[in-house]
Amino acid sequence: MGKLLIILFSPGTQSQNIETVYKLVRIAVETGHGVTVFCDADATCSLLAKQTLRSEKAVADKIAYLIEHGVQVLACRESARLRGIDTKKDVVRGVVESSLGGLAELMEQHDRIAAFGSSGK
Repeated sequence: MGKLLIILFSPGTQSQNIETVYKLVRIAVETGHGVTVFCDADATCSLLAKQTLRSEKAVADKIAYLIEHGVQVLACRESARLRGIDTKKDVVRGVVESSLGGLAELMEQHDRIAAFGSSGK
């Protein structure tokens, strides 16, 4: 089957993008596709293991579910650092640190790419 790369820029507070990505990834995995989710910009905040808001905790739980089902979830190292997130200690178990250079390589390795985010307006 094919390989899908999802690039996510949206924070967990933009639940419509998070929910769309979650459902799309679940369907792709259930139908036998390989999936990688690369979280950049504010999306790195969605990877925090300890969330205080109920809506944010739900996002972390969804990320954990995807990882448990074989999805590779990556966090941009620099985006996380700029937001005070330590990708070695603060994120959901199984999230892997990456970089924009790594993203460029991923783009070459995947059959399809979809990006979700907003301009912040």
